[in-house]
Amino acid sequence: MSQQLRDWLGQTNNDERQALADRAGTSVAHLWQLAGGHRKASLELAKRLEDASKGALTIEGLRPDIFASRSIKAA
Repeated sequence: MSQQLRDWLGQTNNDERQALADRAGTSVAHLWQLAGGHRKASLELAKRLEDASKGALTIEGLRPDIFASRSIKAA
């Protein structure tokens, strides 16, 4: 689940959601699946979403599972 994406979806309207999905090459339905934890964004999609949202969404926020394991290994 991506809490960051879930929060973003909750704060935006349908037009904003559709515009982001279009810019990132995905669908609004897929964004909801990512937010709910039913699917995980690939690193490529996470990067496209970060770029399309101008940093409002981040790779780290979209895939916290990857970055959490990195910080544990670094500790």
